[in-house]
Amino acid sequence: MSLVSRMMARDSSTLSSPTEWFSSMFSQTSHAGVNVTVDKALQHTAVYGCVNILSESLAALPLFLYKTETKNKKNIKNKAKSHALYQLLLDEPNDDMTSFTYWQLVMLELTLRGNHYSQIIRNNAGKVTAVYPLDYQRVEVVRLDSGAIAYFYTSKIYGKVALEASEMLHFKGLSLDGIIGLSPIAYNRHTIGASIAMEEFGSTLFKNGATPSGVVSGKGVTSMSDTAFKRFKESFKEAYTGVMNAGRPLILEDGFEFKPVTISNKDGQYIESRKFTKAEIASIFRVPLHMINELDKATFSNIEHQSIKFVTDAVTPWAVRIEKELKKKLLTPLEKKSMYMKFSLAALLRGDVSSRYTAYESAITKGCWMSRNEARELEDLNPIDGLDEMIVPLNYGQQGDANGTKN
Repeated sequence: MSLVSRMMARDSSTLSSPTEWFSSMFSQTSHAGVNVTVDKALQHTAVYGCVNILSESLAALPLFLYKTETKNKKNIKNKAKSHALYQLLLDEPNDDMTSFTYWQLVMLELTLRGNHYSQIIRNNAGKVTAVYPLDYQRVEVVRLDSGAIAYFYTSKIYGKVALEASEMLHFKGLSLDGIIGLSPIAYNRHTIGASIAMEEFGSTLFKNGATPSGVVSGKGVTSMSDTAFKRFKESFKEAYTGVMNAGRPLILEDGFEFKPVTISNKDGQYIESRKFTKAEIASIFRVPLHMINELDKATFSNIEHQSIKFVTDAVTPWAVRIEKELKKKLLTPLEKKSMYMKFSLAALLRGDVSSRYTAYESAITKGCWMSRNEARELEDLNPIDGLDEMIVPLNYGQQGDANGTKN
C-alpha cells in the first residue's frame, strides 16, 4: 500500500456492516421516539434496498472520457483512450479499489449523507494519478475570508492537513448553500423513524405471542407475597408468550381469570401503514417500489416504464452531478474546452430484446441516424467491415439523386 493510501486509509465498510465512524455521524430522534442513525436506517429493509439499488446501478455503469474535435465542419467525439485519466475513471481510481467499489462507496455516502470527499493525487508534472476516498468524519469544509473554499482533513499520522478546493473531489446532493449537501437520512428522519418503529412493534408483537397482552385477575392475586407473585409472573410468561407457545391451552390456578386485551392488525392498520411508509421511503430516493419487492401495483406493462423513469429521474441526476465535478477538478483549463466525462446509461435504458431490435431497425432504416455497427456495439458485438455506412432509403434522398446526394 502506498504512503498516500496508508495516510488516507479508512476501515472497510459494507452495506450490511458499516464502520463505527460511518454509523455515528447522525444521532437524531424522530417523532416516533426512534434515534435515526445511519446504522439504524440501513437496518431498515426499504432504506437498505433503495441505497443498494442506487449505489450498484451507478457503480455498474462504465465512465468514459471523451475528446471532441472538428472534422469537415462537424464535431466528432471519440473516447480519449490515450489520456491518463481514461483508465483511472474506467477501471482503477486508486491502488486499493476497482471503479465499481469506488463508485458504490461514493453513491452510498451520497444517498445516506449527501456528501462524499476524495483527495486528488497529482504527480510532479501536475497530472492526476489517483483519487482516494476520505473519512467523512475527518473532513471540515471552510469558506475563507477570500471567499474561496478550503478543506481540512485530520490525518491519524500527519494531523490536520489543509487541502485546496482543486485537491478535493466533493460530490454533493441537494444543498441549501451550494457548499454542503443535505443528508436524506437526517432530513427525513421522522418518516424513516416511524417506519422503523412499526417494524420494531411488529417484532415485539410476534415475540410476545402475536397478540397484545391481557389481564390476569382474581382474588388470589392480592394475597400473594412479592416472591410468589414474581414467580407466578415469570412462569406465566415462560409458558404462554412467544411464537412457539402461540395457541397453547391456558391453565390457571383456582381463582384466577385471564381477560385478553385484543386489537387486530387490521383494526390497527398495521400492514397498510407499513406499506405507506415503505412507499414514502422509496419516494425519498426516487426508487420504484417494484425494485424493493413491493409489487402490489406493478404490472407487466408498467414495470419497464418505471425502470426507465428510475434511470432518468434517479440515476441520471446523480451521474450528472458527478460528471460535472470530475470535469471541473480533474481537467486542465485547456482540456475542458474539448474533453468531458460521461457515464454510459445505455445499458440501464435498454428494454426487452424485441423492443431493442425494433428500435434499432427504425433507427437504421427509417431514422437514418444509426449505423449497423453502432447497433452491434450496443449489443456488445464486434464491428463488421462495410457496416459503418448509413442506410438512406430512396425516398429520403435529395431531389435529383437516388443515392441521397446532390448532383
